[in-house]
Amino acid sequence: MNQPRALPLICRRAIEWVAVSLPPRCAILLGLIVAGSSVLFVHGVYAQGLSVDVSAGRIVYDPVSVNLGTNNLMGTLRYDIPRGAWVYGTAAAPLRDGDPVWGAFGAGRRFTPRDVDRRLFVGADVDGHGYIFRDTVALLNGTGGALEAMPFVSVGAAQSRLELRGGWRAQTLSFASEVDRRSVVEGGARAIYGQHVRVQGDLKWVHSAEGTFPFISGSVIYGGLPVQVWAQTGKWLSDQLDDVAWGAGVGVALGTRATLWAAARQETPDPLYWNALRRTWSVGMTRRLGRGAPVLLAAPRADANGVSIRIPVADAPGDELFIAGDFNQWMPTPMQRDGREWTIHLPLAKGVYHYAFRSARGNWFVPASVPGRRDDGMGGQVALLVVT
Repeated sequence: MNQPRALPLICRRAIEWVAVSLPPRCAILLGLIVAGSSVLFVHGVYAQGLSVDVSAGRIVYDPVSVNLGTNNLMGTLRYDIPRGAWVYGTAAAPLRDGDPVWGAFGAGRRFTPRDVDRRLFVGADVDGHGYIFRDTVALLNGTGGALEAMPFVSVGAAQSRLELRGGWRAQTLSFASEVDRRSVVEGGARAIYGQHVRVQGDLKWVHSAEGTFPFISGSVIYGGLPVQVWAQTGKWLSDQLDDVAWGAGVGVALGTRATLWAAARQETPDPLYWNALRRTWSVGMTRRLGRGAPVLLAAPRADANGVSIRIPVADAPGDELFIAGDFNQWMPTPMQRDGREWTIHLPLAKGVYHYAFRSARGNWFVPASVPGRRDDGMGGQVALLVVT
């Protein structure tokens, strides 16, 4: 990897300090604050409501000639709020003598307008994170934080969606008597296709003090039950930064309220941090707490002879209601009003289907009373139907 000539002061000082003064394992501390939150949520199997996560993982940081790693047991408490908001706190205990103790906390939300035509809308992704850690060998403490604000314009048709994104990211780090603050400006585009099998492509440009760095990536997510699988890869397209990123993970539902998951990835340097290339892994279990929807939401099951879908008129007021999903190429089909319900009979073959409703005004939605309801990852909801 060809590093830019002007590395941030704190990175240069830390590398010199690690190489000359302290035991090699202290080098992983910078990697901890960079990867602190991303390693916790790589599996992406959370549902709305409160959940607890117990996992073990390894973070690698290699500013010197050898790969160095830390192994931690992590516990996370997370609350996912409807309309794409979330908050979490985590604590990590070392599994080996000399490994650091650390914690992280944060919150975020995807802001999208209510009652709009989902074919075109403006929104923003906003999140913030804080970190604290202690090296048990050098007896040093460190703190840090990160903020991101990323407005976007979203255009969709049927199962596809295109987002044009641009915004700001910043971080601060206090470590070894040094304080560093950096920020970058980022812009790009994101294309998404599919529901049951979701394919996503990203192209972005990150502008920092060292220059502008383009990055291209792609990912695929299989969202079936009881197994969810994802994989991704990406590459920086610059003479100064040309590393390849990759990752993969799997989640398996254990009953209706728990998920066992595992993930591994190679993380490339980020112009916001200028971290070293590193590989991380984590395994764990997520348990949904309280009453309500399970971690991997259950879906209604029906015979292949036909499926009747009904929702109360009170949940979908108006003179007309339409349904669209995988079964009709997401082309809205009118439903019939039967007293106090909207109904439709669908002659579906065996399989797993995603669907949503559209009002006469063009608003897409899924009422909370519909079984199998879940976030669609784009600021709205989608329902899941299993036909056996």
